[in-house]
Amino acid sequence: MQNILTTKHSTYTVSLCFDGGAAQRLVDAQKRLAQICGNNFLIEHSVPPHVTLGAFHAEPGALPGLQKAFDGFANEARGVLGGRGFDLEFGGTDSFLDKVVFLAAKKDSPSFVSLKTLNEILHQKFLPLFEAGSNKNYLPERWLPHAALAVKLRPGQFKKCAAFLGHASDFVLPQSARVAALSLALCKPYTELCRTAF
Repeated sequence: MQNILTTKHSTYTVSLCFDGGAAQRLVDAQKRLAQICGNNFLIEHSVPPHVTLGAFHAEPGALPGLQKAFDGFANEARGVLGGRGFDLEFGGTDSFLDKVVFLAAKKDSPSFVSLKTLNEILHQKFLPLFEAGSNKNYLPERWLPHAALAVKLRPGQFKKCAAFLGHASDFVLPQSARVAALSLALCKPYTELCRTAF
């Protein structure tokens, strides 16, 4: 099947979304870190807490096909999960290239297995039709499931986050969060296009 990508494209993500209580706890953590480091990108751009399963390029005219592929994936994901959400267990904080601070999914947990399964199914469905996002970090062989706490950090901002996380006794991060839905979103500007509950 021919790839539908052309030179003019947008990047879209398929993500897992948390229920209201879990999302609010993560937003509170994001706000606290934003105060500490001076970077409030996630809050300023109204990006809800999530775990990205995949990022894909598509031309504007391909949106109906993208939504159809998303609906098919959502139906399959519901079947894999038994028609309900799950509690994602976190294993602690980590970082990517000193630019992103995140809560990593706990690797030896049942939720990690669910995450990896969903990521693989998504890419089996989407890659024949859409090109993987630019950095390819969501491909199954490279993906590290996580929920971002701070992104686009400059070196000084990252150092403040790291120092705070290493010594803050009153800063309690969630040990788990309830995954309740899937979303399809445009990346720039962040715009959720559709959401389906488990």
